[in-house]
Amino acid sequence: MPKAKALATKDDNARVSPYSKSKSSKGSTSKSNTDKENADAKSTSKPKLSKAAAEVQAQYSDFRDIPLDEFDGEVPCYDDASVVRRKLNKLLTDKQNIPGTNKKWTQAGMSKEMEELENRMGAVECHRNSTGPSPRSLGTFLKKKGKMGGGDSPAYYWGYVLLEKLRIWEGGKKSKAREEAEKERYRVPGGRVREDPDHCFILAEEGNVPAWEPEARKHKKERMQKFEEKLAIMRAAQKK
Repeated sequence: MPKAKALATKDDNARVSPYSKSKSSKGSTSKSNTDKENADAKSTSKPKLSKAAAEVQAQYSDFRDIPLDEFDGEVPCYDDASVVRRKLNKLLTDKQNIPGTNKKWTQAGMSKEMEELENRMGAVECHRNSTGPSPRSLGTFLKKKGKMGGGDSPAYYWGYVLLEKLRIWEGGKKSKAREEAEKERYRVPGGRVREDPDHCFILAEEGNVPAWEPEARKHKKERMQKFEEKLAIMRAAQKK
């Protein structure tokens, strides 16, 4: 009589794993089991907007649309060229995104933004490279030294305008130096004179000592008169 086959047990039919299971200590989790997708969620989350920034961004969908105070068709520059240069370089080194895009700040991108602002707001007179902002003028301006080095460049003016719009968009506060400069607006309503000292010269007759002060006072007086006239028109319009 043939022998009956022994019934296979559960352990006999179990599939043998080609690799042994790794033993981990009780309560520990292996790296492979961690949630890699959400591991950096905290670092990639958007920073919380300040109240001022939230109000501005609720009113304007594009930072370029933020209006700035003007005098005689130009935005007064209250930061000197070295401050504008430092802030522009910080944008480039921090590798932040241009608001509303996923592009990082680069010199080419920064120059494009300045050109876009010029197209929207209108060209202004610059004593050097009056063709407007360009990658070349921006590159040259960023290499300049001194408080007003490159002050006659279009990159100084449009760089200031760009930074001012970004400051308002992000709800940033004005620096103490900026507030002090603004206190002078009633004496010099047009802001800083956009000139580079290295490009200034004075012609004088032999034997005469040139003086800048009388000419400067005359220029300030003329601008102040225009400012007062414009202010009077604005006040009259508000009363209506």
